[in-house]
Parts: sequence; structure tokens; C-alpha cells
Amino acid sequence: MKILIITEHFWPEGSGGTLATYLITKLLARSNFRVTVITGTYDPAKINGVNFIYDEAFRIPNKPVRWLYFLNPLVKKRYKSLMKKFNIIYIPYGYPLIPLAKELDKKVIVHLHDYQPIAYNSTIMHNRPNGLVCNVKTELAYELLEHDDIKRAIAGSLLAPITTLCRAWVSKADVIICVSRKQAEIISNRAPELVPKIKVVHNPIPETSPVKEKLENPTFTYTGGGSYVKGFHIFIKASLNVLKRRNNISFMLVGDFRDQYVNLLKKLSKKLNNMQAYIPLGYIPHEEALRLYSKSHAVLIPSICEEPLPYVVMEAMIMGTIPIASRIGGIPEIVKGTYAEKLLFTPGNISELIDKMEHVLSLSKERLIDIGAKLREAVLKKFNEDVIKNQLLEIFTD
Repeated sequence: MKILIITEHFWPEGSGGTLATYLITKLLARSNFRVTVITGTYDPAKINGVNFIYDEAFRIPNKPVRWLYFLNPLVKKRYKSLMKKFNIIYIPYGYPLIPLAKELDKKVIVHLHDYQPIAYNSTIMHNRPNGLVCNVKTELAYELLEHDDIKRAIAGSLLAPITTLCRAWVSKADVIICVSRKQAEIISNRAPELVPKIKVVHNPIPETSPVKEKLENPTFTYTGGGSYVKGFHIFIKASLNVLKRRNNISFMLVGDFRDQYVNLLKKLSKKLNNMQAYIPLGYIPHEEALRLYSKSHAVLIPSICEEPLPYVVMEAMIMGTIPIASRIGGIPEIVKGTYAEKLLFTPGNISELIDKMEHVLSLSKERLIDIGAKLREAVLKKFNEDVIKNQLLEIFTD
């Protein structure tokens, strides 16, 4: 059986969604499917037996312009010719092409790693009401706080209603895969017409092993960059409180930070008389990030958006490290029944986050390593490779 995977980006470009797509592509290739991937990633991670086609149109940065491109009759003709060669069209990203695949009577499987069908910026903020007016206001606030860009904020708020177009495209799919029950619940509440097609399948986890040691001084890793929705402002307030009482702690910061944030971190470290207080690492290779998680005393995830199923929580656990995370989105599903469940905190609650960090700091390294081993065992059992593989193959072969 031949599968065409359509995805704007492919690993190692992108984040959790593209990592999941990469792992699922490997799974399909090992299961004797003949797989072709079309993507805007110029140098995708190679997989034995998988063919790649590069289409630079996926790199068009403006979403409406990109969508319009794929609605061009000449482009549709080219894609129609390509799709005729395949039995299944699997679309993690690339929704404008769904109707075209259905015109050819192809089986279409859409995999949602965010909230694009119901939110223009693909993000659902915690405890925000639904409705057109609220969505416009949320989009305006999102662009201002996340990107500090008034032009993007105005454009995004005006374009928020076109989400209904994306929703209409997705509704034509045969199967819609959600990665967590919480994501499925949110999408079902806002787009009830999608409910009959939704199936929940957790993302597969990468194969890796922990480093059986912790850094000498207490070290926390924060992975959200300077992102507002990932809780950077919450992290700063909570970490400062802890650092004022404990000057031997380091916070390793992973992700994209604007220059103003890097300068802020340097000033704060200097003011605390501890130049190792905040260490901004920027983007680092995935394998290096995993080793850092493993050596850390805990990984901090103070998100204020409804994370569908964040890999950082799963990866912290698989690397034998406690995640201290917001009780939000699919996170409770990951940590349920484990020690990490005790360390969930209310989204945006700084005092709770401080208490959870202080709790971890009270544990000995031996205790941290023991807890980490149990977390790894639990997450490997919960996200069992064979179970997820069988669930996905059932969808693709049904």
C-alpha cells in the first residue's frame, strides 16, 4: 500500500508535531508501506525506504498566502497528478489539499498536533471563552504578547474568521487523529461536526536512554524560550523567588530568546551575584537537550496554553527526570498515576510552582534518580510502542 505524507515541515525542523510525524513515518516504513513524503524542509531526516519530495511553497511564511497558493488551479492539477499514485493521503500539516484528495476518492487521514481547525494561531489559551469576538481578541493579544508585533496582531485578529475554512477542509477527512483526550475534547466542543471522525492515539516516544547522574549543583531546565504561552513570564517570577533564597541553583534555558530577554537574564544573574543563575542555551540539538533533561533535577513546563501532548513532559520522564508542569491540556494524561502527578500546578500560579521547585530541591540525588527510574518505567508502559503501532496500523489499514 502506498502512502503520501503531506507535511509543511519534517524533522529535524519544527518541534513536537514534526518529531511525531518523523517517528510515525519510520513506523509506517517498517510496516511495509511504500511511503513518500512531500515537505518544505530542505534537508529532512532520512528514513530507509522513504522517498522525499521538496516543495518550497510550504515555506511561504504567510498562512493565507500559502493556503491560496495551494488553491491555484495549476498547483491543484500538479498535486492531483501526484496523489493519483497513492492509496492513502496522510496529512499532519497541509489542510488545503484535503478536498483535492477527496475529489480523487482517496482515503485521507489528518493528524492534529495543534488546534489549527479552531484557532488561527493554532493555540488555545487556558480558560479563554469561545466565540468570534473572543477569538478575535485572543488573536490580537496572542500576537502582541507572543511576538511583540502590532502589525501581526492586527492582521491576525482580522484573519481569525478564516479558521472556518480550515475547519471545513478538515471535516472532509476520513479520520482525524487527536494526540490526547483533552485535545479531542476541546476540538469536539468547538467543532462538533468533527466528532464522528476523531480517534485518539498518543504520539510515539523516541528511543533513548537516560544518563544515570545529576549535575553537581541543583539545576532546573526550562524549554519554552521567550514564549509567553509557554510561560516565560511565570518562570522568571518563580525562579527569581527561589534564587533569592538559594544562590547555588542554575536554570538552563532552551529555546529562542529575543536579545532583550538574553540581556534581562544577564542582568538578573549579575544582580543575584550568580552568573550561573540563568544560562540561555538557545536552540540545541535534540539529543543534547535529552541529555540535559536527564542531568537536571527537574524540567519546568509552566505553559498557559492547552498543550495537546507535549513531548518535553514525556521526554523528561523517559530520561529519568521529574517534570514540574502546568495542569493543562494533555499533560495530566501523561503523568497520571506517577510521582510527577504530585508536582502538577495550577496554570499561571507562581506560588504553586515555587512550592513544587522547593519540594524537588528537598530531595537527595539518590531519591531523584530512584524517582526518575520509576517515571521512565511508567511512561514506557503507558506509551507502549506496540500498542501505539497497532492503533495507528488499524487506522491506516481499515
